[in-house]
Amino acid sequence: MPTRAQVCAWIAGFGLVVPSLAMAQDRTEREVVDLIVRDGPRARAIRAETEVTRREQLARLSYPNPGVMHSREGAGFTEFLQVEQSLPVFGTRAALARAGVAANAAAEAERDARLWMLRADAVGAVARLAAEQARLEAAQAHTRDVERLIEILRTREREGEGSRFDRLRAEQELRETRQLVTSAAVAISEARAALSAMLPRDMPVTRIAGAPQPQQAAARLDTLMTRATSTRAELRALQRSAERAALESDAARKARLPVPMLFGGLKRADVASGRERGGVFGLSVSVPLFDAGRREAARWDAERARVDAERASIELQIRSEIVRASEALALRQAAVSEDQEAAGDELTRIAEVAYREGEVGILELLDAVRTASRARTRSIDLRLEMRLAQVALERAVGDFLWP
Repeated sequence: MPTRAQVCAWIAGFGLVVPSLAMAQDRTEREVVDLIVRDGPRARAIRAETEVTRREQLARLSYPNPGVMHSREGAGFTEFLQVEQSLPVFGTRAALARAGVAANAAAEAERDARLWMLRADAVGAVARLAAEQARLEAAQAHTRDVERLIEILRTREREGEGSRFDRLRAEQELRETRQLVTSAAVAISEARAALSAMLPRDMPVTRIAGAPQPQQAAARLDTLMTRATSTRAELRALQRSAERAALESDAARKARLPVPMLFGGLKRADVASGRERGGVFGLSVSVPLFDAGRREAARWDAERARVDAERASIELQIRSEIVRASEALALRQAAVSEDQEAAGDELTRIAEVAYREGEVGILELLDAVRTASRARTRSIDLRLEMRLAQVALERAVGDFLWP
């Protein structure tokens, strides 16, 4: 029999998790994932970066501020008060506006790519929490099976048909199963903590409601490749970045054109007949002698070449990811289809009948119960690995493949 201290320790490790799971509201995987992508802290930070880019591009289009100048000459008294304003003509501002549109499009595509990665991470975290919940339930079922056997052994011992050794061996097995329950409870806490970090603040981590996993096979490889080429946001972001580099290069070349500055104001000066007032008007033009925009344009041309090379590299990487994820998923689905979880339960029933009839001993009976528990745990692991393989393939393709 377990001591009171051992029972209290088991309750302390197990009881901290189970009440919270019982009181939590059940949510499906999709509800939790949508909450993370819509209102999670990482999602808000990703969207904020896009807004920063938009504001930066708008700031580039603002007109330069006018200047006010006052000067006074003492010899003969001459005083000027004039206003200066530079005029961005020759299409410079329009070129910057076109480059800004491409920059915003690239930032939005990058945002979509990062949100898709966040969604994949969230689905994986939810799947791991659901698997840990299932492992805890399997460990609890194993414990209940051993407890039921102990009751049978006690009855047989009182009736003189069983031995003390059988009961003590089963009680030792019970202590080990309770340790498994505690370990499963700790694993749930860790999985819930990882998921909680992705959820909005003050949002309780809910229990994941069980849902059937999609079992249908993925599409053909060539279909997935074509789909990834049109849906992966990273490729779209690089394409927009290349367009921006070309437009920025064009805007830099326009910087070699003169920038006129218009100024005008009032003048007071002493003349032979007294102090006169009059107007001042002028036009100054900057001369692109030292900076004609060639260096900046060459920098953006180099940036465009870098983006094109990175796009080609990512296309090859995507093909490799799809092939690897598709092959792994096919193997995982085949393993799930061959799972023999029900055979473990049948083995337990047969072993229990055989023990009652004296054909097998307590070690064989406990081994059958342990084998059935391992079969349940193995089935949970296989389903989790298949789900993670599905997530990896969807991440590689850049689109939903299963409902």
